[in-house]
Amino acid sequence: RRAHFQHRKHSGNMAAVVAPSAILTSRVVAPKARATRTLKATTFKGAKLAQPKFAVKRAVSTKAVADSKISTDEVLKTIADKWEDTENKSAVITYVAGGAALVWLSGTVVGAINSIPILPKVMELVGLGYSSWFVYRYVLYKDSRAELVEQFDALKNKVSGEF
Repeated sequence: RRAHFQHRKHSGNMAAVVAPSAILTSRVVAPKARATRTLKATTFKGAKLAQPKFAVKRAVSTKAVADSKISTDEVLKTIADKWEDTENKSAVITYVAGGAALVWLSGTVVGAINSIPILPKVMELVGLGYSSWFVYRYVLYKDSRAELVEQFDALKNKVSGEF
């Protein structure tokens, strides 16, 4: 008699455990897919549970472009020619390694700032404020746009070596 009571108690607990999972699984939808949902009834120790059955339809479309302005072979040939023309290869390797380390370090710093609760929103406000100021200062009026173009051309000439 006691074993029978425990068995009934055990099966009652199992039904209580299974019922919430049946409710949760009915809300699962496959990501980025068009799904049609139908319910299929199953039984578990005498209790009927509805489980969803998904029919997933995925569509993939590809487009091949035959005419490309930049060829991979041309780019690789240009890089190889530039590398052969380089006199101080160790300096170039050092600069590339330093640039990669700087990108990694900046990603780490941004991740650390992003994990502090209030700072991401403050940084968004700072960015929004600076962007608004930039638009007001350089983009909104015709004279200031001309000034921006002059400054950009001067910087471009300075970087390219033309004066």
